[in-house]
Amino acid sequence: MKSFVIADPRKCIGCGACEIACARANTELSIPEAARLRAPFNSRVNLIATSEITIPIQCRQCEDAPCAKACPAEGIIYSNGVVHIRKENCIGCKMCILACPIGAVDILPLDRILPRAESDTDIPEFYASKCELCSERVEGPACIEICPAKAFTLIDGDVIRDVVRGRRERVVRGME
Repeated sequence: MKSFVIADPRKCIGCGACEIACARANTELSIPEAARLRAPFNSRVNLIATSEITIPIQCRQCEDAPCAKACPAEGIIYSNGVVHIRKENCIGCKMCILACPIGAVDILPLDRILPRAESDTDIPEFYASKCELCSERVEGPACIEICPAKAFTLIDGDVIRDVVRGRRERVVRGME
């Protein structure tokens, strides 16, 4: 079973530290260098705020990955318990956005501009972006590490499976 990050909206204070940590974890630029270059701010966690509550939204790493199933170009794959974006395959069609049940996929422009074959104008190329559990980071997900309110938790799929299995066994024993 997979692992995923979940946030408790009752603890979230809406400070945005998770978004900044996420954007920083997913770029090679330092924060001062990114600011100087006016680099795009691309967080893979999105804070949805209302007047009563702030809810961090990010990928649940679905084993059946509706976003991957909807992708016509094999731009999204499920591998080693994480749903990964393959930028080189993504065609920017936005089918993954429509398929995601929690709204955790974004479409972003690539840094380069590709020439359009049929005219002299340039068009940006787009790709899907979503939480990949900071799989390149040794420390784990940056949002968990940085959150001052401790609103984020890494849910271990194996632990969930063991708990469910244990409950099922207790129910079966109670029926005997």
